[in-house]
Amino acid sequence: MAEAVYVICAFVLGTAVGSFLNVVIGRLPLEKSLLWPNSRCLSCLHPLALTDNLPVVGWLIRRGRCRYCGSPFSSRYLWVELATGVAFALLFYLEVLQNWQRLPFMESARWQISASGLPPWQALAFFAHHAILFAFLLAAAMCDWDHRAIPLSLTVTGTLVGLVSATLFAWPWPQDPAVAKDLQTPIVAGGIVPPRSWAFPPPKETPEGKPIPAGKAKAQETEIPRGLYPWPVWGPVPQWLFEHRWALGLVTGLAGAAAGMVLIRSVKYLFEKGLGKEALGLGDADVMMMAGAFLGWQPIVVAFFIGAIVSIPLGLVFRVVKGEEAFPFGPGLALGVVITWMSWPWLAPGLRAFFFDEVIMLIAAGLVVGGMFLGSMVLRLTGFGR
Repeated sequence: MAEAVYVICAFVLGTAVGSFLNVVIGRLPLEKSLLWPNSRCLSCLHPLALTDNLPVVGWLIRRGRCRYCGSPFSSRYLWVELATGVAFALLFYLEVLQNWQRLPFMESARWQISASGLPPWQALAFFAHHAILFAFLLAAAMCDWDHRAIPLSLTVTGTLVGLVSATLFAWPWPQDPAVAKDLQTPIVAGGIVPPRSWAFPPPKETPEGKPIPAGKAKAQETEIPRGLYPWPVWGPVPQWLFEHRWALGLVTGLAGAAAGMVLIRSVKYLFEKGLGKEALGLGDADVMMMAGAFLGWQPIVVAFFIGAIVSIPLGLVFRVVKGEEAFPFGPGLALGVVITWMSWPWLAPGLRAFFFDEVIMLIAAGLVVGGMFLGSMVLRLTGFGR
């Protein structure tokens, strides 16, 4: 019973947040104040009644029309509130109650809710971190969809919030940092083995070439401990950084923000050189900068490629709905980020070797850069990029 109550509360909270997001989406791209004036009908300019402002319910009661002049309201108000409410409810159910991210700490959250009626504060913080990220992503995506612009004030604010969260909840929070010590400096047969690359399984023999007896070695773990931030900035983490938790968190968040911004700006530069015209927008880079501050740099790299794939059907929908050939990339990137973070427990094992091996990363980066440039040149020569 308590679990259902919390899911309902998460839905109600989400609709309230969605109501505020509608204000952000409608005003921020036009550089209007979020606080003044009060919500009003855009046709007759009459301030809305308190009941008309109730999330979801207000729109349904009035059937999407102004009570004073009868002018219709955009259905976007309803869909944004519903989407945010459903997303918050699903997020709480999956991450807190079902332990979707497979965190050992979360195994006890559902039991604690059943026993005491209250979830642990760590579970609420974990939920809040991703709920806030979703809210920022939805606002940015809808600003791009409606106005073809993503306000810098929105993404910078989101980036700062993400960096604060990264500093407070450094990897592997909410787990104890002790779970990662063996991964840092594994102890084998009474001696310390120098840390190996996290890209590969632990060693099966000592530096002298002697096999490690089964059951007598405490070798480094094969699995990177999961936390709010799935992976740290690098592994093995430099010892001084590992010992200063706030610094590790801040560096992880900064690396994610930098990766998101540099990646999109680099793609923009390559395609503009190849196509000979403007491609993407700086707002897209800012969205990925913001998401990187919340997730770290490794998921952001994956999210870009997933977002590029997702943008294809979204672009077709945009052309049908809006009747414009050029389509915003922001919604696809935002959806790519959500898909990546929710599927990271399944993606991470296969990507570990790629993200913790310098040689593989450099080769892959070179292939991707060359492929993008050649692809943009082909589009330009064939006329498809016009």
